[in-house]
Amino acid sequence: MGYRIDFAVREDTVAAIVSGRTSSEAAAGWIADDIAEAARREAGKHVLIDLRRLENRVGSLGALLVTRDGRAPAERVAVVDLKENDPYYVFRELAARDSGCELRYFEDAGAALRWLRGED
Repeated sequence: MGYRIDFAVREDTVAAIVSGRTSSEAAAGWIADDIAEAARREAGKHVLIDLRRLENRVGSLGALLVTRDGRAPAERVAVVDLKENDPYYVFRELAARDSGCELRYFEDAGAALRWLRGED
């Protein structure tokens, strides 16, 4: 099984809901590239990435959040994921900050959207 990304656009936010399975770090890089391309195409300053339905991704979190050429998909990125993956995000948040991107982990999509809009 491969992966699927469903996109929704509202104002300057692109939401990407990722489902299926990643078979490798390379596949995770393709997912990041697809999300970044959609953000560029839609002029999205903010991106919400929902990874709760993506399976088999141990060790590929970094590749999922940064394109293969090292860019973040947008200025501000909210990632919605399962609570069990929370400990891994502190490293991703720091790495994103070093590249000029604000990235934050959330368990709840509503809270993620409020943060992206600056309503937190």
